[in-house]
Amino acid sequence: MTIQFVDLRISNSASSDASPVIIPLAATPFVFGDIGIQTAGIPVENQSNVRVLLAGYAKTENNPLFNTNTIRVRRNGIIIFTTTFGVAISRENEAFGFTAVDNPPAVDVAAGQIQYTAEIFTNAAATDVFNNIQARNFSGVAGAGNFTG
Repeated sequence: MTIQFVDLRISNSASSDASPVIIPLAATPFVFGDIGIQTAGIPVENQSNVRVLLAGYAKTENNPLFNTNTIRVRRNGIIIFTTTFGVAISRENEAFGFTAVDNPPAVDVAAGQIQYTAEIFTNAAATDVFNNIQARNFSGVAGAGNFTG
């Protein structure tokens, strides 16, 4: 089957550092990206050949008393990507980009839309105003078809 472009979505939660959000604890992560990749109209024979490329960016201010921050990406609520980054010795800003890929199950594709979310949390014992996420975005692009040819 020929390769077909499926959808492209962006979620630009904050395009500058002007609206920082305190990075919460794992029990209540902060969702900074939420996109719905539209998959309606993909032929049945191509539904198992969908590939999704997800990318995001987060600028954080980190309190050196905190150990790590974690970014997770979920497909329809199920975790498909996790990355953890350490906090520097001194308080500083860090820019962090990530890329995740997904080969969603055909049943999810057949539903007509796949929901992807990006979230961040800290493993600290408590939250702190100096451990925050500033500029942040999340996007995804999907294609379908036989990619082996």
